[in-house]
Amino acid sequence: MNVFIDQMVEFKDRFFRFGGSMPLFLNLLGDDELMKFMVEAVNQKLDVNPFEQTVEEQIAALRVQNVAGNWGISEDVFERLAQTAPAWPKGKDAYRSLRIRFGEGDDGVALTFERHADAVKRVHTKFWRWDLLLSAKTPYNGEDVERLRLLNGNHTHHATVEWVTIDFSANRKRTDITSVRGSKSLADEGLVLAWLFPKRVKAIDYNKWSAWYCAGYELNVPGDGDEPWQDVPCVDRLLDDGTTNLSADWRSTDRSGYSVPLLRE
Repeated sequence: MNVFIDQMVEFKDRFFRFGGSMPLFLNLLGDDELMKFMVEAVNQKLDVNPFEQTVEEQIAALRVQNVAGNWGISEDVFERLAQTAPAWPKGKDAYRSLRIRFGEGDDGVALTFERHADAVKRVHTKFWRWDLLLSAKTPYNGEDVERLRLLNGNHTHHATVEWVTIDFSANRKRTDITSVRGSKSLADEGLVLAWLFPKRVKAIDYNKWSAWYCAGYELNVPGDGDEPWQDVPCVDRLLDDGTTNLSADWRSTDRSGYSVPLLRE
């Protein structure tokens, strides 16, 4: 990257304006360890996630939804979470979050999706859900048609409440969703993020802060395309009025305003 003279002058002006002195400037130029310390400190500051939450804040948010949704999570689970929380992960868009699943198999997948979708609606006063984003078998042309499934298979769905860590910046540049999705792609974990981190949702601008696909899900929308299971649920936002959306997009999309996040576990 080229640094022009006017940028160097601006840097010098800012350095002195915010308390820098000539002795400090000369020390930085003459002391490699001091310069290294300064650069590392700045990089660390730039890498801080502005949406970071304490363990206590996250457990408190879960308690609210547990009561509001009548989820039935017991006190011993909250105590276990408090004792086993991992450190906040490094990365400007990395998160410590939760996997919260209810029930087993097919029924559990649908129940979990609906409970988290309801939680997202409770947290975000402006909310819209695509009417074809359905979680359970629904009639179509006289037959019950499966609508939502896990990419890893519904047989992998088991009731649990546990910590996860997530890289939210992953796979913004891609040819399509299909080529970057896999066993660690978010499913219901992406919905948890929407109600656990409402400020992150409100920050979505499709530039600095992306929307995201829950690519651990596959969505079947009969009549939408020539093949089944072509759609992927997503969490995004309308910029004109701030509405939080639960929607879906074709798995062939390459839109860089949306990430395809991965679990770090």
